[in-house]
Order: sequence, then structure tokens, then C-alpha cells
Amino acid sequence: MNDVVQPKAGVIFKSYEPLSAMQRYAAQTEASNLTGGFWIAEAYHWFRQYGLEPRGCFTTLAAVSMATREIPIGLGITSPYMRHPTIQASEAAAIDELSAGRFIMGIGVGKVGIEYLEYDIEKLRPVKVHHEAMEIMRRVFSGEAYSYKGEYYESTMPAYDRAADGLRTEIPIYVGATGPFMQKLSGRESDGMLLAGLTSPAFVKYARDNMDAGAAKAGRTLPADFPVGGVILCACSRDGGKAKNATRSYTGTYIVNKIRNIKNDVILAGSGLPDSTWDPFRKAIEEGTQDNVTHLVTDEMMRRFTVISGTPEECLEITQELVDAGLNLPLLEVVGETEEDNLETIRLMGEEVVPHLKAASV
Repeated sequence: MNDVVQPKAGVIFKSYEPLSAMQRYAAQTEASNLTGGFWIAEAYHWFRQYGLEPRGCFTTLAAVSMATREIPIGLGITSPYMRHPTIQASEAAAIDELSAGRFIMGIGVGKVGIEYLEYDIEKLRPVKVHHEAMEIMRRVFSGEAYSYKGEYYESTMPAYDRAADGLRTEIPIYVGATGPFMQKLSGRESDGMLLAGLTSPAFVKYARDNMDAGAAKAGRTLPADFPVGGVILCACSRDGGKAKNATRSYTGTYIVNKIRNIKNDVILAGSGLPDSTWDPFRKAIEEGTQDNVTHLVTDEMMRRFTVISGTPEECLEITQELVDAGLNLPLLEVVGETEEDNLETIRLMGEEVVPHLKAASV
């Protein structure tokens, strides 16, 4: 018998927005009753090519924690390749304390951010790196004494009674999973799975199948409401054309990223469009004009990738498709021309879209 799961929607921004704006977005997310929470994705210096200035993700999380009182605060994601797991754990524990136990830790490869670092990802394999990172972080959170030596990381710590200080000894860790092996790892070991941008219904089903296979192999039974989130570009307005134009350039950036960095044609194929559709984007990459592909992005491409853009009615239809496919935690990557546009999207999604979503059977 299928279980019925009521979806929760959250809002996510990359950490290149001004901190004052982030606080306003977070406060609006809570006021609009988007119970999936407010999330930050770590932005890297790479975004300067678009005229954007990255802020530290943990500092940004601290700022939004102080602007909210009840909703979850999530990190979706940072990379274990960039900080040792003990450092990740201490940062996570601090945000969890500041938010009074509302924090969700998210880790993933973040290939765009690490491509300039001296890592050989063929040797430092993502599944093992993330497995070891989670092992260490959970031991740090527990407060118990431990000595850990893995293939890539090692750490030894004495005990500390975190519970006596009123601190959580378990902080949920979600895994950002683009490929099948990371999706299986999510099912085996994580507390939630986060899918990357351009998450179509077909890709949600593909990822869930892999997640379930990973869980089954580990003898693990996942609850019906096990969090499956996805970063979904979002702009909602009474002016549907304005909203679609707001998401167009970002969709182009995601397409280029998937072709150049992810090397996973399952995401692009999930749109149902023929592979030749992406040839102009491949040509732009070859010619070095990949930062100017907005004109290549059609309304059909955005609709096939279930980019949530348009009027509230259109946004409801698109979001429902993702929920029906098994995405129970859509994370709305709000992109507008102005701060007021972003606040409007959050308000409309919280007041006129999410309350009308129907529960999905899983």
C-alpha cells in the first residue's frame, strides 16, 4: 500500500547575495510558511565572472539563522574536498547551536568550486570521500571519544559532553547526489538526498530508484517521507513572461555546467529533448562563449526541465509534476531582477502555490 507524503517547499539562494538581503529573504520565507526552510548553497569565486561576489556560506547561514525563529536552516551544499570533516563539523555545530537545533548539513562534490584545487577526483573518489566525511562528522556531533583512520581522512578526538551543554548530538546530513553512485550512497547512509539544478520528473524517478537500491543493499528501510530535495530555478509573478525571462539565463548556465562539468547525460536526457538540442551549447563551450547562451534557452527547454517560472497557476502545475515524481522537498532557487522580485516570488509561492500542492503517493 502506498503512503501519502505531503511535500514541504523551501527556498535556496547561493551565497553571493548581500547578507542584508539574505536576512530579508529568510524572514519572508518564514512569514510565507514555507516549512521546508531557508537554504544556502556555497558560492565560489567562479561567480565573479558574472559580476557576483561570494560570501562565506557559514557566515551567511549565521545571518539567516538570526533572522528566523522556527523554520529549518539548511546548507545545500558545501564540499568535503574543501574543508576537513572536523572543520565542517565544528562549523555545522556552531550554526546548529545558533539556530537552536534547526540546522541541516548538506555535503556534495561541488565540482564547479573544486575544479581549481589540486585534487585528483579520480583518486579521491566521491563516494568514499563523502562516506568518510559523514563518519567523522557524526562522531564529532556525538561528543564521544573516537579515533578514526580512513583511506582519505583521519581524526582523533577526546570526549565532550555536548548534551550537557544543551547541544544536539545528532545533526542531519543530506548528500548532494547527481550521479547514480552518490544517489545510492544517499540511500545507504544519509538523512536526505539533494538533487542538482535542472531536476526533471524523469531525473527524480531515476535518482529515487538509485537511492532505494542503495538503501536495500544496506538493509535499510527508508521512511515514506525520507527527504528528497532538488534545487529548482524559480521565479513567480503575475507577469508570466517576466518570470520566464528571469529564469532563462540561469537555465543556460545550468545547461552549460551539466555539459562541461557533470558529464552526466541522464540529466539532459531527462528533459525528453533530443541530444542534438544541446549542440549549440556544446559549440558555445568550444568557442569560449558559454557565458552568453541565454538566447539559446527556449520556453520549451525550461518547461521540460520543470523550471518553476511563470504565473502562480503555471508554477503550481510545474511544481506538482515534481512532487508527483517523488520530490518531497522542492528547494526554490529564487532568481529575479531585483530584491523586490525575489520577495514577490517567495510570497506568491508561499501563499498561492505551495498550499495548493496535492500530496503524492510513494
